Amino acid sequence: MHDSESRCPDATVGNRSARLTSTPDCGLYWLILALLGQGRLPSGNPAAPQRLIDVMPGIVFQADGDANWSMRYLSAGCYPLTGYQPAELLSPDSAVSYNTITHPDDLPQVLESIQRASESGQAYEVEYRIRTRSGEEKWVWEKGAAVVGDQGEIIGIEGFITDITPLKQSEAALRRVEQALEAREDLLELVLDSIPQPLFGKDSQGYYLGCNQAFAEAVGLAAPADIVGGTDGDLPCLSAEEAAYRSARDRLVMTRGMADLHAIEPQTHPNGQLGWVDCSRLPMRDSTGTVIGVLCTFEDITQQIADQETLKRREQVLATLAEIQRQLLAWQWGWQERPITHIFAALGEISGASRVYYYELKEGYEPQGTCEAPGSQSSRSLTLVQRVEWSAPGIPSTASDPRFQTMPVEPVFADWHTTLVQRQVINLVEGDFSDLQRQVLTAAPSYVKSLLLLPLVIQNQLRGVMGFSNCTTPRPWSDAEVDLLRVVTADLALALERRQTELSLMRAETKYRSIFENAVEGMFQSTPQGQYLTVNPMLARLYGYHSPQDLTQNLTDINQQLYVQPGRRQEFIDLIWANGSVLGFESEVYRKDGAVIWISESARAIYDDRQVLIGYEGTVEDITDRKRGEAAILRRDRLLQGVAEASQCLLTTADVQQAIPQVLARLGQAATADRAYVYTHHPQSVTGEPAMTLRYEWTTPTTPSGLGQPYLQDQGYRTLGLERWLSLLLQGKSICSLTRHMPPAEQAVLLRDGILSVLMVPIFIDAKLWGYIGFDACQQEWEWSASDESILVAVAASLGGAIKRQQTEAQMCYQVYHDTLTGLPNRAFFDQHLPQAIARTSQSEQMLAVIFLDLDHFKTINDTLSHAVGDLLLQQVTQRMSTALRTEDIVARWGGDEFTLILPNLTSPTDAAKVAQRIADQLTPPFLLQNHELHVTASLGIALFPQDGQDMTTLLQNADAAMYRAKQQGRNNFQFYTQGLSTEAAQRLKLESFLHHALGRDEFVLYYQPQVNVATGEVVQMEALLRWQHPKLGLVAPCQFIPLAEENGLIVPIGEWVMRTACTQVMAWHRAGLPLVNLAVNLSARQLQHPNLVNSVATVLKETDLPPTYLELEITETAAMADMATSIERLQDLRRLGVKISMDDFGTGYSCLSHLKQFPLDGLKIDRAFVKDLPHSPVDQAMVSAIIAMARGLSLSLVAEGVETTAQSLRLHDLGCTGMQGYLFGRPQPPETATTYLRPAYAQTWQRA
Repeated sequence: MHDSESRCPDATVGNRSARLTSTPDCGLYWLILALLGQGRLPSGNPAAPQRLIDVMPGIVFQADGDANWSMRYLSAGCYPLTGYQPAELLSPDSAVSYNTITHPDDLPQVLESIQRASESGQAYEVEYRIRTRSGEEKWVWEKGAAVVGDQGEIIGIEGFITDITPLKQSEAALRRVEQALEAREDLLELVLDSIPQPLFGKDSQGYYLGCNQAFAEAVGLAAPADIVGGTDGDLPCLSAEEAAYRSARDRLVMTRGMADLHAIEPQTHPNGQLGWVDCSRLPMRDSTGTVIGVLCTFEDITQQIADQETLKRREQVLATLAEIQRQLLAWQWGWQERPITHIFAALGEISGASRVYYYELKEGYEPQGTCEAPGSQSSRSLTLVQRVEWSAPGIPSTASDPRFQTMPVEPVFADWHTTLVQRQVINLVEGDFSDLQRQVLTAAPSYVKSLLLLPLVIQNQLRGVMGFSNCTTPRPWSDAEVDLLRVVTADLALALERRQTELSLMRAETKYRSIFENAVEGMFQSTPQGQYLTVNPMLARLYGYHSPQDLTQNLTDINQQLYVQPGRRQEFIDLIWANGSVLGFESEVYRKDGAVIWISESARAIYDDRQVLIGYEGTVEDITDRKRGEAAILRRDRLLQGVAEASQCLLTTADVQQAIPQVLARLGQAATADRAYVYTHHPQSVTGEPAMTLRYEWTTPTTPSGLGQPYLQDQGYRTLGLERWLSLLLQGKSICSLTRHMPPAEQAVLLRDGILSVLMVPIFIDAKLWGYIGFDACQQEWEWSASDESILVAVAASLGGAIKRQQTEAQMCYQVYHDTLTGLPNRAFFDQHLPQAIARTSQSEQMLAVIFLDLDHFKTINDTLSHAVGDLLLQQVTQRMSTALRTEDIVARWGGDEFTLILPNLTSPTDAAKVAQRIADQLTPPFLLQNHELHVTASLGIALFPQDGQDMTTLLQNADAAMYRAKQQGRNNFQFYTQGLSTEAAQRLKLESFLHHALGRDEFVLYYQPQVNVATGEVVQMEALLRWQHPKLGLVAPCQFIPLAEENGLIVPIGEWVMRTACTQVMAWHRAGLPLVNLAVNLSARQLQHPNLVNSVATVLKETDLPPTYLELEITETAAMADMATSIERLQDLRRLGVKISMDDFGTGYSCLSHLKQFPLDGLKIDRAFVKDLPHSPVDQAMVSAIIAMARGLSLSLVAEGVETTAQSLRLHDLGCTGMQGYLFGRPQPPETATTYLRPAYAQTWQRA
């Protein structure tokens, strides 16, 4: 589409009948011209031709003869071809013309073609592109001719235009196919020429279709094209026979239709040499499967076949050489024996010689003497003596000719002798012989044409000549053949040398055999590599073998099989190399049965004539007994030294636990044991039966350690089958034996750890088996001696003494720093460790807590139930408290029922609170001691470092102050120290001091508070309440001094004073005319547990004359539950006196109904805690209702404490409780004003209410 073509047919313009061309629509063109010839303009044409023009598939046109050949007429075919109506392209006003739709690249060529044709008077043809109205590009073919006027001038052109786009597309496709085919042919030709193997193809008639460059070169052609169309007979390098053979093979393949692969065929190369090719033929088939020719390739394998022949020949030669060497080894030294004749026959075959022979060089004409040095030997005294000869079939032998049996070297062969002495060969043809040599060698029966003579050298001297003669052709031997035959000659020389050596050895053996075999010492000869060559019977017996043969056959590597320490062999060799010999070289060696003995070797090195080491020879003496004696002495000395060091270690090392491993190491090394150990004897952790545990151990680096192995820890003797061991050890007897001599069960235990022998000695402490110490041998069986046993017994005694000493020291040290009753650290221990803990904490960002713990009511239990019960209680408290602590916490018994604790590594006060709470929780369950169920609580005070103190004293003081605050808060709780507690602590100390004198100074007074029955308004009972009127402090509240009195025991005499004073007051009121009123007196826990309580109450009642039924003793739940058994017993005794018993503060303790019903009670008092919020607390109302119901069920009287408001009173009344006490009915009053409560007016007041 970017070029245009023009074709000028032979016809001229005026020749309308010009011949048609092959251009499309050519015939139609001439038809158009004919029609146009009828009239130049369409208007003058008849209608019929015009219709024909309009239906033609193309454009009939006429153009003016101006420079652009502008169209003046376009037929109707213009529209289908261009998409434009003819008028559009012909109108001078239109922007579109035929020239404008012609491709701009093609228009100049079109105009040029028209111009050129017009000037030459010829028609023209041109192909070009146009662009249609739709924008499509089309190819058109235009053919036209010039229109000539009357004067012969050109007035225009006319012609025909038709669409050839499909034709152009077909041509483009065809060109692409042709280009692809050309490229494919080029590629195929390139591929074929790149194939290194010759390749060709023939048709079914045997004519060559083509070949590659490799084939052309192989057959002597200049190029592959030279053979196309030819036959095998046209190949210049092939003979007629070869050409016929190849054609026949080709026809056979095409006839059979089967491939013929890898046929080995002869082929003459272009240089005329005959070669061989590996040829493969395949039939070629067309699309129908019909064979249409043959495809053949071949590879020149001439060199391969030659190499194979060479290799085959070489393999035959090597096989022959190997056989020759084998036969030389089997040769028994007779020159006419079968092996040597076979050897020479084989040499003849592989060498291609006619005759093979060996001449020995001997002294002939002069007396026999020693051989001279190489190069100085005189040839005049030498004779060549024939020893063996082989002749090929048809070749006469010289063996029977005396002339060739013995030949003097002089004068014929003197020059050859000189050459041979210099280790050079003689390789000559007959033309090279001297006249004398030719006379001897070429005449009958020798007929030598050429010969090869090789020197046979033994021990660096010329001893003979190997000869090879060729009697048919004068052919010299090649270098390769000479080298090959040199090897054979060297092998023969070695065989002869071996023969000489063996003869020498035989002579020496004959001379020394008797001495050798009857020597009293072991004697030997060995190779440098460590193999015995010869040994005498004594050495065989020494090493435990049946005979010398048995030894040499089985002991083949002295280094690896004989020496216990293989390095000793190298030391032996090094000494010989350095000194030439060695004397008295002592080593441990293995006998055949595996036993180890000591030997002393004396030996020297053996060298050949060239000073090459060929072995060693010497004697061997068994020195086992001497070495064992020396070893026993040395071992005993070493053991004694080890015992001394072990004893010193035990004496000088404070910690026996650290000393024992050192002791075992010293003893184990001194005793050359593989393992030294100490087992402890103890009850098995589960069953309690006798058991053992590996406690300490020392092992050699190659012996596995047993420490930490489960099967060596806490193992019962009976479980392991070691009852015999236990019995012997308990009897103080040692266990000393080889493992294989022990019972099977004991063997199994020992062999599990590879133990071959044992020595075990018991260790006793205070006549009790503590454990045992022992040695194990694991590398070899070692029979422990009596000396070993006695020494180990001494060590066991020392070890037992050291352990006993440390136990005693530890016990003493323990007692110094521990409480003997509880086992806890004591005050001294605490005082020592608290400063250390403070110092450590000061280096960190953590806190430390000091806790002061005091058991509530312990003094009461201790005083009433005996100190034995108190001691048991302290021990159980210690156990429970320990379970609540962390690993790093320390608890110490401070004294009595007081404990101190150190809590390190705290991140916040909450951590200390958690520990304190756990302690309180652990103490909550009752303690069962000697049929007593005791309830014990604790008060805990906590001081924190650094905020509550920087030293031990301050922290303890502040913790103690916090503890007293806990007691003030009702006990059974913990309190943290605050700044104000220091002042309280000082006040408490001062108050306690005053308290000791208060009773003697009559500082106590009683106040009385009424208990009212609101249903009747009657005062049913007066409760005596203790007050302390101090001269300086004023009136001290009970909550301040009663806990102090409880702690220091003053509560017992104070309580007795209260009871006596209150009873006396009630009787005084009665004597004054007031009604006799019931009296309520509180009993403390310490009073309740006091054994003299009942007698004291009885005495008071008797002394004051108060009827017992008017006295009600109030106890708290906590006091009653401290020791239920004792409490019940005391209360029952009081009931027998007629005294009533009431439980105060009911609901605040930890009693339950099952316990409550066991107490002999007459009444209950509802604690003020339930009353305070009663009017508006459904919970409190429910609790009070339950208490009221329970009291009714148990037939107990009921009084509610702390009633302060009318609402509380009304709600209690509604719930069914009529007995009340509290500020609503009257505050506690001294005796003088308390009488108001006893007068009728007071009762009437409440009755009216």
